[in-house]
Amino acid sequence: MRVIHSVTSSSQQILSRPRNVSRPATATLRWARRAPSAVRAAAALAGLAAIGTYLYIALSRLGYPFAIEWLESNSLVELHRILAGQPLYPAPTAGYVPDGYPPLYFAVSAALASVLGVSYLPLRLVSLVSSLACFALLGRLIQRETGSAAAGTGAAGLFAATYFATNTWFDVGRVDSLFLALSIGGLYAVRWMSGTRGAIAAGILLAAAALTKQTGLGEGVAVIAALLPGPRRRLACVAALAEAAVLGISTLVLGLTSGGWYVYYVFQLMSEHPLTYSSFGWFGRSLLATMGIAGCAALIGARRAPPVLLAGCAALAVEGCTTLVHSGGGPNDMLPAYLAVALLAGLALGGKPPSWTSVAAGVMVLAQTARLLSGFHPSWAIPTGADQAVGDRLVAGLRAFGGSVAVPADPGLSVLAGMVPVAHQDAAYDVLRATDQAAIASFSTSVADAVAGRRYSAIITDDPGPPLGYPPSLGRYYRLCPQPLLAGVPAGLFLPVAGISIRPAAVWLPDGSESCQAAIAILDGAGQEGRR
Repeated sequence: MRVIHSVTSSSQQILSRPRNVSRPATATLRWARRAPSAVRAAAALAGLAAIGTYLYIALSRLGYPFAIEWLESNSLVELHRILAGQPLYPAPTAGYVPDGYPPLYFAVSAALASVLGVSYLPLRLVSLVSSLACFALLGRLIQRETGSAAAGTGAAGLFAATYFATNTWFDVGRVDSLFLALSIGGLYAVRWMSGTRGAIAAGILLAAAALTKQTGLGEGVAVIAALLPGPRRRLACVAALAEAAVLGISTLVLGLTSGGWYVYYVFQLMSEHPLTYSSFGWFGRSLLATMGIAGCAALIGARRAPPVLLAGCAALAVEGCTTLVHSGGGPNDMLPAYLAVALLAGLALGGKPPSWTSVAAGVMVLAQTARLLSGFHPSWAIPTGADQAVGDRLVAGLRAFGGSVAVPADPGLSVLAGMVPVAHQDAAYDVLRATDQAAIASFSTSVADAVAGRRYSAIITDDPGPPLGYPPSLGRYYRLCPQPLLAGVPAGLFLPVAGISIRPAAVWLPDGSESCQAAIAILDGAGQEGRR
């Protein structure tokens, strides 16, 4: 009996050992299964934090009545012209030179301004809604590809976090956010089109992106070319025809009605911007500095991406690089490339089946989002009440001064004061550094005539030098006041919080007019009774 008992006890011990050994293995297996979901959830929470921070800043400055980025000023002028029934693409003159972009963003903003009034609010509202649509479409595209809503949210938040590395651009009154929303919308539509109607909608969206920013032409070519070798070639042809019809008809109409100036501004002028070869390195450094960690996840996602999405991402990256490396490129030109990285990283984050690569991608997305959020304080991007008080005082001074005050660095101030604006000096510079002699002569002659005729009651510049494009003979007809404008205002106030930081600083008065001291007192707000 002792032997039997001993054998039985030994058997029980042997049978019990696998159970004890399996417990750590089971726990590890359970953790491994839960890890992808946990990491995705963390990335999604970080993404929601980035989107929430962006919304806080955007809503805080949505109604700020002055430019938060210096070229916003020309957007306001273009909106004003549309509502006034004036042409958007006339010959360049001292009074107006358009931005070199197609008209869709300005037309949408003007439609909203017809209800809300002429201000920066409609421009920024279009950009804000467009950016949120871009986040939503990006998240939905990844969710549909991977089945993971958390992965989509994490990728959308990652892209939203680039707001803090690109001069807080998403809500600025410029074309970029609408362009990005239409670009990702067109990519989504092409990826999932299943019939003729879907293909037509995809073509229209791709055309709309190109009618917002002409670099969108590259995306349409790339994604349709990616579909032609496959089973959906018929739908690709339908989408291509729809896009070509919209772009062809609109370009023909705009070209004819503008006397050819639309084609000049949108295609010829922008293509003549000289290459800045050092910017090729800037593109790589910006991409690595802003999205380098997420870029590793994007490489994982690229292996899983359908060809059409891969082609779209490649086109977006090339569009960003192409714009940046031309003279005048800025951090906002990197946004299409950042969108491509976020899309591919989201595909890696939501990979099926869940694996350690998905966990690694999730950690990278989480780390990148956290890094972009860290070190940035919302107050840096939100104008203060003191900024607005200076702007209000300056606009009141312009009204009191009367006549036609030219502010080439911020013509929006003239619009807000109820005056006729002049050409934005940056838009004029684009014309003057190009090769079309007819355009250069048109602008130069117009400015020379305006100066010789002392058409402006004052010219306000951002530095003591003459505005860009104004003739050397300016000093014959106008004198530079020795007193600076806004002399009593601290240097950090009334500066654009996005992009170049400039503000009105110097005043030129026609020869024979009142004293500089009296004029600047009025413009500074000390003589609000105006001139008699």
